[in-house]
Amino acid sequence: MKHNYYSISDASGMLNIEAHVLRYWEEELELDIPRNDIGHRTYRDKEINIFKQIRDYKDEGLSLLEIKKILKGNNKMLQKNTAKQPDKLDQFRMIMDSIISQAIENNNEKLISLICENTSERVIKEMNYLFRTLDEDEDIRISQLKAAITASQCTKNEIAATTTPKKKKHRFRKKKQN
Repeated sequence: MKHNYYSISDASGMLNIEAHVLRYWEEELELDIPRNDIGHRTYRDKEINIFKQIRDYKDEGLSLLEIKKILKGNNKMLQKNTAKQPDKLDQFRMIMDSIISQAIENNNEKLISLICENTSERVIKEMNYLFRTLDEDEDIRISQLKAAITASQCTKNEIAATTTPKKKKHRFRKKKQN
């Protein structure tokens, strides 16, 4: 079976992807791209098909990490038949995982915001309640203190009224002036 070999610029043109993107994907996805005698990348139909799949996954919105998992999980299948796409169930799972992860992340942000708002409102309400309670307790203590002071003053006045002052004897008399 005759293999067609393509340079990176040929592969880039066939896939409508920049050459630097192909090199980046090769490095990030740890792809084993064959090289010729002088070290240049040579792409066969097999590698072209792999890059077509990667491009399609990227177009679907998958991250390189997700694509790497798909490629590693389906490595045996890709080696046998790269034209065949990964199992549809696995692809669906990856897409659903991505959607659910994003939804959970968005939901978490909303929950954090709501919790902060509700907590702030509750804390303010609780503090207002505590300050009102303290004010009421202070008012009660002040009125009790006033009552105690009034009672004490009344008691002093009663004691003063019941005791008659003794007349003082003057030891010295005033001299009459002529």
